[in-house]
Amino acid sequence: MAANEIRDTPGRLLLGWALLLTCLVILSWRIHLRPADYEWTEYPTALGDTKYYTTLGKDDRYEPNLRYAGQDAGLFRRAEEPVEFDDATMLKRALEVTGQHFIYQPGSTGEKAPLPVYLKSGENRYVEFGERKFYVPFVPKSGP
Repeated sequence: MAANEIRDTPGRLLLGWALLLTCLVILSWRIHLRPADYEWTEYPTALGDTKYYTTLGKDDRYEPNLRYAGQDAGLFRRAEEPVEFDDATMLKRALEVTGQHFIYQPGSTGEKAPLPVYLKSGENRYVEFGERKFYVPFVPKSGP
């Protein structure tokens, strides 16, 4: 009995290799016919991004701390409170200079609209960045 098992081992190895190579050929053929099914898909939206914005510098309202490729001058934070947008509609436009945060814009703004841009500060919450916002100085009224 032991002699038959030893003689059968090369046959089993050849059968195993034949099955393995057949599967490999079929997989290669499928990849060749439909390569799009096997490509890595990178979602261009904000879904799943958990790198939330906290701060980029001392005070983002008075210092241009947000910079990214193609942007010469830095951008200022334009609002105290974050605004709400649906994560599925916010599209990634770039990665800021430090590489910590993605820069987003609403999908409805079209292809690479200039400003404003947003950093994600929470789920469906974004902080707006753009040109410096100047407020009219308060002057009290004198007299009735």
